[in-house]
Amino acid sequence: MCTLVNDIKIYIDLNSGIRVNVVGPDNCYYVEVREYPKNEDNSLYLEGYHIFKNPPSSFRDTFILPIEFFVDFEISIYRFVDKEGLVKVFSHRYNDLNQSVLFKLSTKSIDEANLWVEKINKYKKYHGCEVTIESDFDDINKKSDTFYQTTNITPYKTYRIGRFPKNSNDYRTYDKRKEGLIWFGNWKTFWSYQHPRPWKLLSSENIIEDILGL
Repeated sequence: MCTLVNDIKIYIDLNSGIRVNVVGPDNCYYVEVREYPKNEDNSLYLEGYHIFKNPPSSFRDTFILPIEFFVDFEISIYRFVDKEGLVKVFSHRYNDLNQSVLFKLSTKSIDEANLWVEKINKYKKYHGCEVTIESDFDDINKKSDTFYQTTNITPYKTYRIGRFPKNSNDYRTYDKRKEGLIWFGNWKTFWSYQHPRPWKLLSSENIIEDILGL
């Protein structure tokens, strides 16, 4: 997804976490992501930092937040203006209404895949998106809204539904205050970037409900 704001191009990709690139006249921009907890009107800080056109060592040119499961988030982008400080130039809140959303099912069980499709249809009814399904089962894939479309479809968002190993190895995983969990925004913890909580004792239904925020 590309947006032009005056002389600034903003690229947002939600298919592997949240990725933001900004191309404009300034050397750096500040990108911040905030979450709206369920049934709350006020957002809470998740992550924010500067990205640079020509980054010095230890700085980044792309904003990356690797969370893959559903979060009701808002992205804001700021530039620095003399005598004013940081000025917001763009914001985007997650909204997949009428958008194509891709669901990749990682299971060898046709019964589990069908259960997950039921939950995907619940997500579709609530969000109003167009569903594309990728699985090991042709009959399941044919249930996609987009299955018979011949043009290339770029998903607004991709969800991977399955049981993925805990592979988070950044410093947030090892914070002594929240040992074993990933800690964001001084208030939110979760098990991995793919799952909000450990999945080994969860049912198939619990797993997809966790990932899709149902």
